[in-house]
Amino acid sequence: MKVLRSPASIRIVRPTTALKPTNVSRKLATAVSITPPSYLSLPPPGPPHPDPPVVTSLGTEYNENLFRYTSGRWLYNESQQMAQRYIKFDVAALHRVIATVCASPVVSMEKKEGLFNKTLMVTLANGKKVAARIKNPIAGPDHLMTSSEVATMDFVRHNLAIPVPKILAWSSHAANNGVGAEYIIMESAPGVQLSTVWRTMDSRQKKNVVNSLVALEQNMLNAKFAQYGSLYYKDDIPESKRAPRLYAHGSRRFGSEEKFCIGPIAHRNFYEDERATMDLDRGPWSSPEDYLRSLALREEAWISRFAKPNIHDDPFRNVSGPQLKEEHLQCLEQYRSIIPALVPTARKVLASNLWHSDLNPGNIFVSDDDERRVVSIIDWQGCWAGPAYLQMTSPSFLACDGAGLHSGLDFPKLPPEYDIMSQDTKAIMREDHKAQMLHKLYEIKQLYPYRISDREARTMPVRAAGRTWKDGILPLRLALLDIFSRWADLSRSDEPCPLRFTREEVQELKRQRDRYVDWHDFLDDMRTTFGMRLYGWVSPHEYPSKRALLEGTRSRLPVALTSQLEEILPQDWWPFRDTVPLPSALEMRV
Repeated sequence: MKVLRSPASIRIVRPTTALKPTNVSRKLATAVSITPPSYLSLPPPGPPHPDPPVVTSLGTEYNENLFRYTSGRWLYNESQQMAQRYIKFDVAALHRVIATVCASPVVSMEKKEGLFNKTLMVTLANGKKVAARIKNPIAGPDHLMTSSEVATMDFVRHNLAIPVPKILAWSSHAANNGVGAEYIIMESAPGVQLSTVWRTMDSRQKKNVVNSLVALEQNMLNAKFAQYGSLYYKDDIPESKRAPRLYAHGSRRFGSEEKFCIGPIAHRNFYEDERATMDLDRGPWSSPEDYLRSLALREEAWISRFAKPNIHDDPFRNVSGPQLKEEHLQCLEQYRSIIPALVPTARKVLASNLWHSDLNPGNIFVSDDDERRVVSIIDWQGCWAGPAYLQMTSPSFLACDGAGLHSGLDFPKLPPEYDIMSQDTKAIMREDHKAQMLHKLYEIKQLYPYRISDREARTMPVRAAGRTWKDGILPLRLALLDIFSRWADLSRSDEPCPLRFTREEVQELKRQRDRYVDWHDFLDDMRTTFGMRLYGWVSPHEYPSKRALLEGTRSRLPVALTSQLEEILPQDWWPFRDTVPLPSALEMRV
């Protein structure tokens, strides 16, 4: 299940040296403790309260609550968010499909929702339970997203011994399947969801989770594919869009060459907004350079035709100053010129591997016993075979404060002053240390063998190039400056760096970086203080009070602060506002 958390977007931090930014990545949002300013007199938010599930009994042919998103509200751009998650389907037809494949009629359905799908937990008359997943419009491309997920689950289950639910029936063709929506019907995952037990597990059990997860992921690394792209059944992809062979030369063979193929990437970033109808290079790609180049060409094509200044789906990612197409296109062209320097040389890290990129604790199930080992992994939507050095990252549930964490094989230690700390402080330090130890355990066992030099410098331009209109051009510019300063270490030859920066340009980038940091620090405080998640999401029962609070907050802000904000972002600096066009009349019906 997708969770409402910040994507791997861009964070800019002030570097410690004058002209060489050492880290221009905007880190994933994590829970932090802050002291709200007086004009934001609201305590830091606690965990959201889940809403009661929507239950549909057998015989209900139409239930609007099944079609609508009901698990949350948005404080801005709500009409757009709701329309992207509305999907009407034939409930009775879905019941018939389930009853046929399970040889038992449906008794009830309980709806659970993530960002991109609706999962209906189905109880059958024989007492068994299955899960029916309905794809929302926002999830990604028609047909490709569902067909790739099904093929991926089949492949990893039968060839790589990855525990995933068995698929009982599926359809990626909503127009002619009778249900009116793409669906996957699968067995329920065994065990218990990691998110429900992680906080109560002891250190030994948490270590068991990490070790069993590493073992499963290493199984995935055994399969090395010939090209980069999404995995499909051959029958679902035209021959012209298939890679000519499945496995790379020298890879372990798992069979199935006649059944599976690598085809175009199904990731939603290649289909967002008007991109879905554009003629873009979506792979499969034969080299990392081709994939990196496609990111820029995709954005250049979209920006040239469709980009609209100062329209953002999340104003918390907004940037200061106007958005100029020419500046974006120029920077993306500069990015393409340095792609060869971004790609490491070691064959191991360039291998095309499947990887699950969203291992949040809601997608991992562990055994319901004292061992707590991983027994099932769900939500393979959007997973693809990509370069290992870009794919492999730590799972989100192992995220911890990076302070005190060093690269390499050394485990973190408690601070020297630990013995003289108060008991409360010691307890906090011990918990932080345990989290760091788990993170380091995963890093050493899984990531360290795939380490590359200058990882952040090589990967940051790749992340920024595909998001310039969402996050602004500054992250990519700073990433290019970092490449310029490290060119001697990154370049494979004696060729001069194609980038040029004057001293005046560097100083101006520094000023823009500092302003960007101040602006986003303010926004981070605002979002955390008001208890919002990504895109202004709040739970339904909190919505009225949060909306009332916001309406009175702006008028209470100090004049000095609002003057500074208006100087930084002259128009529409207030983040709690609609920033995208209203949906069409059809969408407004929702």
